[in-house]
Amino acid sequence: MIFEVQHIREKMMQAGLGVKDAMALLHMTLGDQEELAGPLPEGMFQGLHSLMDKTVRGAKIERFRPSGERSSFHVFEIKASEGHLLGYLNMMYLRKPLPCYYLVYVEVMAPFRRQGLGSRILEAYRLFLEEKGCLGLLDNIIPPGDPTFSIYTHLGYRPVEEIIGIQAMLRDNHYMVWIPSCLQGTDLREGLLKLLFNLQRKRAVIDMKDNESMVERTIEEFRSVYKALASMFQAELAQGKSTPLMRFMFTKFTTKLLGFKRRISTLLGYTGGESLEQIRIAETVGDLQAQPWSLWGPKESRVEILDPSVPALPAALQENPTDFVEGLPVYGRPYLGKGLDCIGQDTHENFRIRDLLLLGFDPTRLREWDTGSGRFVFERSWPRFEAHLKQRGQWLSRTGLEASSLRFQGAQLEVNPPLALFSHKGNLYILRKKLEGIHLEEALDQLSSDQRLLQMNKMALIDSSILRVVRSVKDWLGRATASQIKAEIEDLTFFVPWDLERNFPKLTVEPSGVSIDRLWLA
Repeated sequence: MIFEVQHIREKMMQAGLGVKDAMALLHMTLGDQEELAGPLPEGMFQGLHSLMDKTVRGAKIERFRPSGERSSFHVFEIKASEGHLLGYLNMMYLRKPLPCYYLVYVEVMAPFRRQGLGSRILEAYRLFLEEKGCLGLLDNIIPPGDPTFSIYTHLGYRPVEEIIGIQAMLRDNHYMVWIPSCLQGTDLREGLLKLLFNLQRKRAVIDMKDNESMVERTIEEFRSVYKALASMFQAELAQGKSTPLMRFMFTKFTTKLLGFKRRISTLLGYTGGESLEQIRIAETVGDLQAQPWSLWGPKESRVEILDPSVPALPAALQENPTDFVEGLPVYGRPYLGKGLDCIGQDTHENFRIRDLLLLGFDPTRLREWDTGSGRFVFERSWPRFEAHLKQRGQWLSRTGLEASSLRFQGAQLEVNPPLALFSHKGNLYILRKKLEGIHLEEALDQLSSDQRLLQMNKMALIDSSILRVVRSVKDWLGRATASQIKAEIEDLTFFVPWDLERNFPKLTVEPSGVSIDRLWLA
């Protein structure tokens, strides 16, 4: 880690990067390390701490009214003295039946979080509401366990139920209201009820416009980070040379870009108008060997067994997890077979950055391990997700027990929690059993794109049968799960029975139709 940090610092100084670009690169490169998930440790980057402090202290908040067809929101922006955007707050004015501003979204750029900027912009928003004599409404989506959950309560926001009582139409929301002094003591119940009813009708449109705004800003951030990376390694790119750190940073940028591309494809109202194709990756960058795993961090390995059924672990795996896992075969999923044909490659190794861009994912993140007595999969992740993975694993085990006697549209629900975790050189490897199935989204994609499966699916409606089971499971989870977990249900990973060698779904065929006999949750 020390060499990594020193090298990055030297390259940033040589490139003359400003504090915003420097912090964005640091967050991208090192932000997944547990010890660097918070603010930058003192002394790690000499001079950058003081520069960041000056930037935060000198930041100013500006407000803009909507203008033009694409600007539906009033916006607070918090900017550095040089004009760089550090954070923003989107709000929408609701005129009737009570004057109100609805807080759509507030965000501080990742490298500048935990510096008090979020509180500053929210305080400016509160003063604005007081000056205008308007109610402030928001839907608090912060999970109850998050340290910032009470930030709105400290600013004087109250749950709307304290005024209007429990309302069935709001059961999936956590609306809070701020009341200016000029409306204190006023009976707001009827007006607030109508206001919330009107807001609920408009939420889909508001969320669509917010998604458009978010995509635009994020694309601009990606463009800025890529430009900074190209500036840092300009000499190496010109000479056709590369270092492991250079390859790691460009690969990290690529995988984050691909992850964002997958997420925005599911956003409400996103049409692709703001395309990621705007970000041009130079051929010299595309030709670089992909380096998706860290070579730095603590060299001492740490192994944690989470399930007693874990197989006997060879010494090489326990002592050097990174080399052991990264030397295993890549997990052979349908996407990979099709992707190798696309990139004209018949081997599962030696991927370049351009291959990752063509595939749309990092194929090396999942690797297979056949012990002779069992088949397993290693997933590469990052240290900062370790606590969450353990919590998810415990929840999965409990859920598996509760669901063992149930059937969902005739299918059994099984779970696949982590068996063991391996920490080494800044990487976190998760060991799970290899399932005789594939990811739900991949299964649906195969059914709609593979010519052989497409025709069969049209006749048998296999995808509809699978989705009925998934909906049944989600409905049960929504009823049976604690409120703090419900928000995560949409992010759960489902696996569908699948013959990987034949690329064919495993189905039960009956006169009434086709069905699956099980579904896995991970």
